[in-house]
Amino acid sequence: MFGRKKIVTMKPIKKLPHGTVRHELHIKIKDGVNKGDILHAVKCPPGQNINDWVAVNCFDLFNEINLTYSSITALCTTTRCPVMNAGPKMEYIWIENNKSVKLSAPEYCEKLFTWVQNCFDDTSIFPAEFTSKPPKQFAETVRKIFKRLFRVYAHMFYNHMEHLEQLGIQGITLRGFKHFYAFCRQYKMLGKEDVVPLHSLVEDLDKEFGFKSL
Repeated sequence: MFGRKKIVTMKPIKKLPHGTVRHELHIKIKDGVNKGDILHAVKCPPGQNINDWVAVNCFDLFNEINLTYSSITALCTTTRCPVMNAGPKMEYIWIENNKSVKLSAPEYCEKLFTWVQNCFDDTSIFPAEFTSKPPKQFAETVRKIFKRLFRVYAHMFYNHMEHLEQLGIQGITLRGFKHFYAFCRQYKMLGKEDVVPLHSLVEDLDKEFGFKSL
């Protein structure tokens, strides 16, 4: 019914050991978001290492979009979504070994989630503990992660909003995106060209959060 070939994209959730600073930050973020104060929830607490804060938020926001996308994998197939896009005018190409590769949406998401998980597991990028200076690749890698994860939200909103509604998770997904977008704007993870597919939605969020338009 939905196309025979699907790709399982669910990746292991990035878990933070109990009792660690990062786990405490994870709880703080979760509590803030659950209370509905998203802008406060994305701001780094006073005295906290900003790089640890960014890393934990990166883990959490990846886990959230990973779970959301996993709920529609039976509906996002190579047959139904032969191109990774966000509407007819926005197509995303995977870059690997300096080569552009055109992929179906599930193939793109599979590669993306695997790449993100590999970045998290690489201690030369995401060390177990940050010193005064982060690794050279950290900031660039984090921005690239958020730019690419934005594309998954854009694809889902353009191609699977009806499916999210049918599954009863449209509201949860939109709240997850608000959290994702607020963090990205707070820490300058996205540029104007990145948000084009969801321009009207992010304009509304900019007004709600008090951000200047990109």
